[in-house]
This record gives sequence, structure tokens and C-alpha cells, in this order.
Amino acid sequence: MKAIALAVLLTGSVSLAQGAAAEPGEDVTEVKADTTKVLPPLRADARFTIDTDILLAYVSLGVNADLGIVKLGPGVLAVGAGFDFGFCGTVCLVLGGLLNGSYGERRFFPQARATYHIEIPAKGGALQKVDVYGLVFGGLVISSMGFTGTYQGVTVSATSTGVGPGIGLGGGGSFFFTERAFVGAEASLKYAAGRYTDVLTVTPPNSNVDFRWRDEYTGWSISGFSIRVFIGFRI
Repeated sequence: MKAIALAVLLTGSVSLAQGAAAEPGEDVTEVKADTTKVLPPLRADARFTIDTDILLAYVSLGVNADLGIVKLGPGVLAVGAGFDFGFCGTVCLVLGGLLNGSYGERRFFPQARATYHIEIPAKGGALQKVDVYGLVFGGLVISSMGFTGTYQGVTVSATSTGVGPGIGLGGGGSFFFTERAFVGAEASLKYAAGRYTDVLTVTPPNSNVDFRWRDEYTGWSISGFSIRVFIGFRI
């Protein structure tokens, strides 16, 4: 009998608790809405990027990574670093052929990055697989170009090197086609410019003596608007 009485008391208690929970005016815990796949704090996105055109006139390859730091307002602030390597493609091959020599241009751009990943409500669908962010970056650009050719036994080589600031801002978006892997694109407006130090070297035939001239001459610039595509992985 004691067991039956205890069961009745427990059943009554549960019924009273359910009735109290159903009373109007009581606070109800709201379920958080689903959102886009924002980079969370203490997680990182690593990317391999490429920027070129259909003619491969100039090619820029890069790697970068962003680490989520803190939830800030409607998104997450992240910091990171990147490295871009750009080189002249088909245009330099054509110029080298026309000048009967070898011509090339290269640029190295180590940089620091800060991104803000915006959290957008998304109740299902493809939007839940997207991460959208704003971007600022800056660093030093090392630019160089060179030419070498031989004319009637005389070897002529010219090299130009320069270092200048590179800063920019933009935005990007990633689409996760698996839980961690993604593809996407970044659009940015960049300022990067400086002046070359030129060295011209002439070597006569059958001679161990070089004639060399050095001067600060032309300026260089890779400023402008660019769009690069990437593939990446969330760590």
C-alpha cells in the first residue's frame, strides 16, 4: 500500500508541475535561431587563393589563415596572416620573345589580416553553409623585375627592386560543401606602390669585367581592385 500511495503522490506532483509550466504569463526559454556558418572563436580558416585572368597575363597565388578571437556584436572578430606571390605570365613571355631575351616580374606580399565574420539568421537551406566577412589587411610589398639578353656577344642585364607599403580592405564569402571544406571568393581594393632601384650591367664579349650603373628610376604600382577565388579548410 505504501508503494501505491507513493506512486500516486509522484504522479500528482508531475501533473502539478506540468500545469504550472503551462500557466500563461510564465517565462519560456527561446530557442536560438539557426545562423550562417560563422567562424567561431578559437577556430581557424585556412585558404589557398588564386587571382588571374583568362589570358594568364599576371598570376597571383597566396595562402592565408584567420583565427577567431572573440564574439563581438552580431559577429566574430578574427585576426590572421597571409602571403601572396605574384608573377608576370604570358605578357612577360611575349615581351621576352620580342626583345630576344628573358624578361620577368615578381612580387612578394607578406601581410597581417583582420576579418569580421557576420552572423546572419538562416533557418535551413544553403545560407546555413555560408560564412560572410569583412576584411582589412596590410604589410610590405617587395617588387622586382629583370631582363637578360645577349646581342652580338654583349650580355646586357637589367634588374629593378623596390619595397613599398601595401594596404587594403574588402570582403569575402565562403560556401561549405562539407562540414569543414569550403570554396569562396574575396574582393578587395588595394594600395601598393613604391620606387625601383635599377641596376644595369653590361658584359663585353670575352671579358671578365662588368660595367654597372645603379640609379633610382621608375616607380611601380599594383594598386587597384581585385577578385580572387579560394579553396579552404576550417581547423
